[in-house]
Amino acid sequence: MRDTITQQFRIGPFVTRAKNLTPDVATGTGSFTERQIFNALRYGLRPEETPDVEITSTTPGQGNFPLHPHYLAVPMPWMSWRNMSNEELYAIAAYLKNGLKPVSHKVQDSDGPPDFWAGEYTVAKIGPYPVPAFPTANEKGGR
Repeated sequence: MRDTITQQFRIGPFVTRAKNLTPDVATGTGSFTERQIFNALRYGLRPEETPDVEITSTTPGQGNFPLHPHYLAVPMPWMSWRNMSNEELYAIAAYLKNGLKPVSHKVQDSDGPPDFWAGEYTVAKIGPYPVPAFPTANEKGGR
């Protein structure tokens, strides 16, 4: 039977698949805490491989940031959300945990590089977090 629900993305030699974001415990996000979902949205860390802890640094091995981080696959646009406020990210996490009906839908695991996409998420490629305060190096005087 063809899976018509799961979206697939080809990234070089790898095939990534959109995960079940409903709060189904067996096949979705139901076994993750809101903190783990928050960390996925803010830092791009895979919730199933990141403990339920507050992260205070983006440097691997410091401030509870994993020494060898396992990042979400490239199609998940967490970089677009990471500068949202804590309240906004927790609201998204709460919605994913409590606002959706659980749907049992097992998605085949994605392929990925051995570094778990760390080579794609360098500061040179995605910019710093948090964003530098105004004015930046390319701006003068606020106008």
